[in-house]
Amino acid sequence: MRSIILIMVLITATLTGCGVVKDTEVPSGAFPGEYYQVTDDKGNVLEFNKKPTRIYATTLSIEEILVDLVPLNRIVAISEPAADTKISLIADKAAHISVKLPQKASTEKILSLKPDLVIVQENSNAAFIQSLKDVGLKVYITKVPTTVKMVRSRIINLAAAVGEKQQGGKIINELDNKTETVKKVIGQIPKSEKKILMAYSLLGVFGSAEGLFHDICISAGVTNGAALAGLVRGEHLSKEKIVEVDPDILMFSDYSSTQEGDSELFRKEVLDDPALQSIKAIKNKNIIIIKDRYRYAASQYIGDAICDIAQKTYPEYFDQINN
Repeated sequence: MRSIILIMVLITATLTGCGVVKDTEVPSGAFPGEYYQVTDDKGNVLEFNKKPTRIYATTLSIEEILVDLVPLNRIVAISEPAADTKISLIADKAAHISVKLPQKASTEKILSLKPDLVIVQENSNAAFIQSLKDVGLKVYITKVPTTVKMVRSRIINLAAAVGEKQQGGKIINELDNKTETVKKVIGQIPKSEKKILMAYSLLGVFGSAEGLFHDICISAGVTNGAALAGLVRGEHLSKEKIVEVDPDILMFSDYSSTQEGDSELFRKEVLDDPALQSIKAIKNKNIIIIKDRYRYAASQYIGDAICDIAQKTYPEYFDQINN
């Protein structure tokens, strides 16, 4: 009898040592098999008793990821810009989410939604983030991506946070397929045919070497003219510097969030500027226009941005694979 008891004690000890979780180790209120933890980009550990079903994101780039990660009925509200057909890449999906909020909703308004997960970017106002935590909301903080690699990590991490790792993997596979296709094509382009691209927003030339657009350019096989000219984040590039770089391509966005028609008017002003008539892009009329959201696509749409810029810059090479 004593031998049997000893054997049972040894078996119990072995199972415990092998990591078998006792029922008492699962937090109170958790659903068996559904409890999980994640760590956000600021090192905060978040615990979930089950997958969140009332998710709210405070920025459009995060919303772009969410609508492909989870069923739309798990998103408790979406921003007005996300539903704007003129600028949004997800307007068709946003239309199915009934609650629309201003892009900068107050803590009180967000709390009234009773979300079980709020996702914010680390560059959000620190006091705002703290106020969300102070009222008892579960807050996940994500970094602002400055490279394609960081965008991939963002998608993977958010997929884990909402309990949808498998769906996150599918999104990553689609993104990787797009970037790999572009990589193969631009790898066939001789160095002598590679282009210098100068990108404009309504504020002027943009694309410092520290920003996400710079990495988009690298992935698209073009040289970022702004970085080549030494543009520093927050500063303006002089016309003299633009002429010195002599870009092969000028890039503009299709829309501005200010007055309708401003983008076209601005584009005409740049192209008609007497000080810029000597650059190759204007002399050869090499102008490309992309969707405004592609400029800083901090979501899976970065793959579309890379494809779009590459195809419009090197159409003759991409025509070969599209035909």
